[in-house]
Amino acid sequence: AQRKQGKFDAALAAYREALRLDPRNRSAHEYIGEAYLALNQPAKAEEHLAELTRLCTPLPCEEMKDLRRAIDEYKKKAK
Repeated sequence: AQRKQGKFDAALAAYREALRLDPRNRSAHEYIGEAYLALNQPAKAEEHLAELTRLCTPLPCEEMKDLRRAIDEYKKKAK
């Protein structure tokens, strides 16, 4: 909710804490990646996509597909 309200510092802190408690938390990886895109930090979003790819192998998970879609849309808008 904080990310969607534009409260990125609070959202990032919450996502980092979630990942500290559970580094395999796929939702936290997706949401922190989307927050980084909103902050124009696509490289950091890509890092979380890479982690989701690792976590979701061999089958892609919804979180991975959603973050990949968000990154692709970000890149299209950046052109």
